[in-house]
Amino acid sequence: MQRISCRCDTVAAEARAPAQASFPGLLFIGLLVVVLAISGCASRPSATARGVSASSAASGEYRVQRGDTLASIARRHGTDYPTLARLNGLRPPYTIYPGQRLRLPGGSAAPPATPIADWRWPTAGTTVRGFSASHGGNKGLDISGRIGQPVRAAAAGTVVYAGNGLRQYGNLLIVKHNADYLSAYGHLQQINVTEGSTVTAGQTIASMGSPGDGRGMLHFEIRYRGTPIDPARLVKPPGG
Repeated sequence: MQRISCRCDTVAAEARAPAQASFPGLLFIGLLVVVLAISGCASRPSATARGVSASSAASGEYRVQRGDTLASIARRHGTDYPTLARLNGLRPPYTIYPGQRLRLPGGSAAPPATPIADWRWPTAGTTVRGFSASHGGNKGLDISGRIGQPVRAAAAGTVVYAGNGLRQYGNLLIVKHNADYLSAYGHLQQINVTEGSTVTAGQTIASMGSPGDGRGMLHFEIRYRGTPIDPARLVKPPGG
């Protein structure tokens, strides 16, 4: 396994659907804690909404509880869900997850989310398995293709991990795009960049490998402040 070289200091539907449980793979989270000092663990609900609001106001952020919606959180903290979504870089369908930290209006605990303006689809191919926020579900997209074909950076950023320390991901690259977003690329045949490298959006960073069954496939994740989100919300395949 390659040594990790950390180059950073720390990866209106919301009104309809409650937060879903999300428990990212423990090994992946362990790696991200080392690489980026982040956590994907969910906290226990507070006893009362008043207690949650009081502690949230003091800290400037709120940790999402099971059953929350963006609208209910906004109401408890004296704002509206569009404002809360904008502060946290959330886009329709405004999916939130237990354990996710949300910045509150006027809060100083966390900086405003920095959006990525130029997301790119990482490789040619078809999505054969989509994202699932359920316990044990797929935390990204599985994209089929041809072994050896180019894998490209989904956005500009810095390579913070290049190695094979997580068996279920095979050869893995993690790119930090800013303080809020990172992307991960698994089942790589060859890695073309090194830790600490700066990459541009669309740059070839690796080639597609296989999960071990002879099929060409890329496992692609995007994480927002450590929480896995559906990449299909942010980036579309060519012609999609």
